[in-house]
Amino acid sequence: MKKLRKYSFRKFACPKYIVDTLDAMKPPDDLAVSEWAANFRILDELSSKMIGPWKNSVTPYLVGIMDEFNSPDSEEVIFVKPTQVGGTEAIFNMMGYAIQQDPAPMMVVYPSDRLATSTCETRIMPMIKACGSLRQRYDLKNSSQDELKFDNMRIKLTGANSPANLASTPIRYLFLDEVDKYPNASKKEADPISLRKSAPSPTAQTVRFTCVQHLR
Repeated sequence: MKKLRKYSFRKFACPKYIVDTLDAMKPPDDLAVSEWAANFRILDELSSKMIGPWKNSVTPYLVGIMDEFNSPDSEEVIFVKPTQVGGTEAIFNMMGYAIQQDPAPMMVVYPSDRLATSTCETRIMPMIKACGSLRQRYDLKNSSQDELKFDNMRIKLTGANSPANLASTPIRYLFLDEVDKYPNASKKEADPISLRKSAPSPTAQTVRFTCVQHLR
Protein backbone atom coordinates (compact mmCIF):
# COMPACT_ATOMS: atom_id res chain seq x y z
CA MET A 1 0.00 0.00 0.00
CA LYS A 2 1.36 3.33 -1.04
CA LYS A 3 2.07 5.64 1.83
CA LEU A 4 0.49 9.07 1.75
CA ARG A 5 2.93 11.89 1.46
CA LYS A 6 3.20 14.06 4.51
CA TYR A 7 3.15 17.80 4.02
CA SER A 8 4.58 20.34 6.37
CA PHE A 9 3.44 23.91 6.63
CA ARG A 10 5.21 26.98 7.87
CA LYS A 11 3.96 30.44 8.57
CA PHE A 12 4.93 33.12 6.08
CA ALA A 13 5.24 36.71 7.20
CA CYS A 14 3.55 38.77 4.51
CA PRO A 15 5.56 41.92 3.66
CA LYS A 16 3.97 45.20 4.69
CA TYR A 17 3.70 46.44 1.11
CA ILE A 18 1.54 43.43 0.22
CA VAL A 19 -0.65 43.92 3.31
CA ASP A 20 -1.08 47.62 2.46
CA THR A 21 -1.94 46.76 -1.15
CA LEU A 22 -4.55 44.22 -0.08
CA ASP A 23 -6.05 46.70 2.37
CA ALA A 24 -6.27 49.33 -0.37
CA MET A 25 -8.00 46.87 -2.70
CA LYS A 26 -10.54 45.78 -0.10
CA PRO A 27 -14.00 47.04 -1.12
CA PRO A 28 -15.88 49.23 1.38
CA ASP A 29 -18.66 47.77 3.47
CA ASP A 30 -22.08 47.78 1.87
CA LEU A 31 -23.64 50.47 4.06
CA ALA A 32 -26.24 53.19 3.64
CA VAL A 33 -25.50 56.63 5.09
CA SER A 34 -27.71 56.03 8.13
CA GLU A 35 -25.96 52.70 8.77
CA TRP A 36 -22.56 54.35 8.47
CA ALA A 37 -23.63 56.98 10.99
CA ALA A 38 -24.89 54.36 13.45
CA ASN A 39 -21.61 52.44 13.17
CA PHE A 40 -19.01 55.20 13.03
CA ARG A 41 -20.35 58.67 13.86
CA ILE A 42 -19.51 59.98 17.31
CA LEU A 43 -21.22 63.14 18.59
CA ASP A 44 -19.11 65.50 20.68
CA GLU A 45 -20.20 68.17 23.12
CA LEU A 46 -20.21 70.82 20.37
CA SER A 47 -22.62 68.86 18.16
CA SER A 48 -25.17 67.52 20.59
CA LYS A 49 -26.26 67.32 24.19
CA MET A 50 -26.38 63.54 23.67
CA ILE A 51 -22.64 62.86 23.54
CA GLY A 52 -21.60 59.50 22.13
CA PRO A 53 -22.50 57.24 19.20
CA TRP A 54 -25.06 58.52 16.69
CA LYS A 55 -28.52 56.98 17.20
CA ASN A 56 -30.97 56.99 14.31
CA SER A 57 -33.79 56.42 16.79
CA VAL A 58 -33.35 59.98 18.06
CA THR A 59 -34.07 61.51 14.62
CA PRO A 60 -35.78 58.73 12.64
CA TYR A 61 -37.12 61.23 10.06
CA LEU A 62 -33.53 61.82 8.86
CA VAL A 63 -32.92 58.17 7.92
CA GLY A 64 -34.74 58.24 4.58
CA ILE A 65 -33.27 61.63 3.69
CA MET A 66 -29.71 60.49 4.41
CA ASP A 67 -30.14 57.17 2.62
CA GLU A 68 -31.43 58.89 -0.52
CA PHE A 69 -27.83 59.99 -0.94
CA ASN A 70 -27.07 56.35 -1.81
CA SER A 71 -29.71 56.09 -4.51
CA PRO A 72 -28.23 55.80 -8.05
CA ASP A 73 -31.47 57.31 -9.39
CA SER A 74 -31.19 60.57 -7.43
CA GLU A 75 -29.07 63.47 -8.64
CA GLU A 76 -30.41 66.00 -6.18
CA VAL A 77 -31.78 65.77 -2.65
CA ILE A 78 -33.66 68.82 -1.36
CA PHE A 79 -34.53 69.00 2.33
CA VAL A 80 -37.02 71.78 3.11
CA LYS A 81 -37.24 72.09 6.88
CA PRO A 82 -37.60 74.24 9.98
CA THR A 83 -34.55 75.12 12.05
CA GLN A 84 -32.80 72.87 14.57
CA VAL A 85 -34.04 69.49 13.35
CA GLY A 86 -30.67 67.96 12.44
CA GLY A 87 -30.30 68.95 8.78
CA THR A 88 -26.68 70.03 9.10
CA GLU A 89 -25.84 66.89 11.07
CA ALA A 90 -27.35 64.84 8.24
CA ILE A 91 -24.97 66.61 5.85
CA PHE A 92 -22.05 65.77 8.16
CA ASN A 93 -23.09 62.10 8.07
CA MET A 94 -23.18 62.16 4.26
CA MET A 95 -19.74 63.78 4.24
CA GLY A 96 -18.35 61.13 6.59
CA TYR A 97 -19.89 58.36 4.53
CA ALA A 98 -18.32 59.72 1.33
CA ILE A 99 -14.88 60.04 2.94
CA GLN A 100 -14.88 56.45 4.16
CA GLN A 101 -17.06 54.59 1.65
CA ASP A 102 -17.03 56.38 -1.69
CA PRO A 103 -14.36 59.11 -1.81
CA ALA A 104 -14.41 61.82 -4.47
CA PRO A 105 -13.81 65.61 -4.62
CA MET A 106 -16.38 67.46 -2.54
CA MET A 107 -17.55 71.03 -1.93
CA VAL A 108 -19.61 72.39 0.95
CA VAL A 109 -21.13 75.84 0.45
CA TYR A 110 -22.29 78.12 3.27
CA PRO A 111 -23.82 81.62 3.06
CA SER A 112 -20.41 83.24 3.60
CA ASP A 113 -16.71 82.42 3.75
CA ARG A 114 -16.70 83.43 7.40
CA LEU A 115 -19.41 80.91 8.27
CA ALA A 116 -17.61 78.22 6.26
CA THR A 117 -14.43 78.77 8.31
CA SER A 118 -16.33 78.88 11.59
CA THR A 119 -18.24 75.68 10.82
CA CYS A 120 -15.01 73.93 9.88
CA GLU A 121 -13.36 74.88 13.17
CA THR A 122 -16.27 74.28 15.53
CA ARG A 123 -18.15 71.36 13.96
CA ILE A 124 -16.43 69.58 11.06
CA MET A 125 -12.99 69.24 12.64
CA PRO A 126 -14.40 67.97 15.97
CA MET A 127 -16.40 65.38 14.00
CA ILE A 128 -13.27 64.20 12.18
CA LYS A 129 -11.27 63.98 15.42
CA ALA A 130 -14.07 62.07 17.19
CA CYS A 131 -14.49 59.47 14.42
CA GLY A 132 -11.48 57.16 14.20
CA SER A 133 -12.29 56.05 10.65
CA LEU A 134 -12.16 59.67 9.48
CA ARG A 135 -9.27 60.75 11.68
CA GLN A 136 -6.93 58.11 10.27
CA ARG A 137 -7.63 59.34 6.72
CA TYR A 138 -7.21 63.05 7.51
CA ASP A 139 -4.08 64.78 6.22
CA LEU A 140 -3.48 67.52 8.78
CA LYS A 141 -0.19 68.69 7.30
CA ASN A 142 -1.62 69.54 3.88
CA SER A 143 -5.02 70.82 5.00
CA SER A 144 -6.16 74.40 5.54
CA GLN A 145 -9.24 76.16 6.90
CA ASP A 146 -10.92 76.18 3.51
CA GLU A 147 -9.68 72.85 2.12
CA LEU A 148 -9.50 69.59 4.03
CA LYS A 149 -7.24 66.91 2.58
CA PHE A 150 -7.65 63.19 3.14
CA ASP A 151 -5.62 60.27 1.85
CA ASN A 152 -8.26 59.61 -0.79
CA MET A 153 -10.07 62.92 -1.46
CA ARG A 154 -10.38 66.60 -0.61
CA ILE A 155 -13.18 68.83 0.69
CA LYS A 156 -13.46 72.45 -0.40
CA LEU A 157 -15.28 74.74 2.05
CA THR A 158 -16.47 78.05 0.64
CA GLY A 159 -19.06 80.78 0.91
CA ALA A 160 -21.82 81.55 -1.56
CA ASN A 161 -20.26 85.01 -1.79
CA SER A 162 -17.17 83.62 -3.60
CA PRO A 163 -18.15 83.19 -7.29
CA ALA A 164 -14.62 82.21 -8.35
CA ASN A 165 -14.52 79.23 -5.97
CA LEU A 166 -18.02 78.14 -6.92
CA ALA A 167 -17.36 78.12 -10.64
CA SER A 168 -13.82 76.81 -10.87
CA THR A 169 -13.51 73.85 -8.49
CA PRO A 170 -14.25 70.44 -10.09
CA ILE A 171 -16.15 68.17 -7.71
CA ARG A 172 -18.45 65.16 -7.55
CA TYR A 173 -20.28 65.91 -4.30
CA LEU A 174 -21.90 69.24 -3.51
CA PHE A 175 -23.58 70.22 -0.26
CA LEU A 176 -25.47 73.52 -0.02
CA ASP A 177 -26.39 74.51 3.53
CA GLU A 178 -28.72 77.32 4.65
CA VAL A 179 -29.44 78.34 1.06
CA ASP A 180 -32.14 80.78 2.14
CA LYS A 181 -29.32 82.94 3.53
CA TYR A 182 -27.27 82.98 0.32
CA PRO A 183 -26.60 86.43 -1.17
CA ASN A 184 -28.88 87.49 -4.00
CA ALA A 185 -27.60 87.10 -7.53
CA SER A 186 -25.94 90.17 -8.96
CA LYS A 187 -26.27 91.46 -12.50
CA LYS A 188 -22.74 90.31 -13.29
CA GLU A 189 -22.89 86.82 -11.77
CA ALA A 190 -25.49 84.04 -11.78
CA ASP A 191 -26.99 83.02 -8.46
CA PRO A 192 -24.65 80.82 -6.37
CA ILE A 193 -26.60 77.59 -6.85
CA SER A 194 -26.87 77.90 -10.63
CA LEU A 195 -23.23 78.93 -10.83
CA ARG A 196 -22.08 75.82 -8.98
CA LYS A 197 -24.36 73.44 -10.87
CA SER A 198 -22.96 74.63 -14.19
CA ALA A 199 -19.35 73.99 -13.07
CA PRO A 200 -17.48 70.92 -14.39
CA SER A 201 -17.33 67.51 -12.71
CA PRO A 202 -14.11 65.41 -12.85
CA THR A 203 -16.00 62.11 -13.16
CA ALA A 204 -18.57 60.60 -15.47
CA GLN A 205 -20.84 60.06 -12.49
CA THR A 206 -23.43 62.68 -11.76
CA VAL A 207 -22.69 65.21 -9.04
CA ARG A 208 -24.87 64.76 -5.98
CA PHE A 209 -26.54 67.91 -4.68
CA THR A 210 -27.96 68.26 -1.18
CA CYS A 211 -29.80 71.50 -0.54
CA VAL A 212 -30.87 72.33 2.98
CA GLN A 213 -33.45 75.12 3.02
CA HIS A 214 -34.93 76.70 6.11
CA LEU A 215 -38.62 77.47 6.12
CA ARG A 216 -39.27 81.10 6.86
